[in-house]
Amino acid sequence: MAATLRPEELARRWHLLARSVSGERISPAEGTGFWFDRDYAVFLEEVRRRTPESATVAVLAPSWPDVYAYQAAYRLAPRRVVDARRANEASFVAAYRIDAAGAPGAEAIPHGTLSRQ
Repeated sequence: MAATLRPEELARRWHLLARSVSGERISPAEGTGFWFDRDYAVFLEEVRRRTPESATVAVLAPSWPDVYAYQAAYRLAPRRVVDARRANEASFVAAYRIDAAGAPGAEAIPHGTLSRQ
């Protein structure tokens, strides 16, 4: 197991832990992200930053593993999060890793797009 350790990654994580314990907020881009997809944390943070707390957001992301939907609901709270089947109920559509170039009203954000309906 020791052979799989990368000293530079271990040092980076130790430094992040020390900063976090001291009370500093670590941005998702700087942190370790989610175990299943590091970029998804950055994407959700940008959706959170750009949408009002009262919004309903349709998040288009992989359906497997189901942690994508769980993390979207958790990270975007108190916003209401719905899936693609209920996108017509949403005031915003956030598409993860979907290139919506040319789609009306779609704005590029890190690792996806965000559009207002």
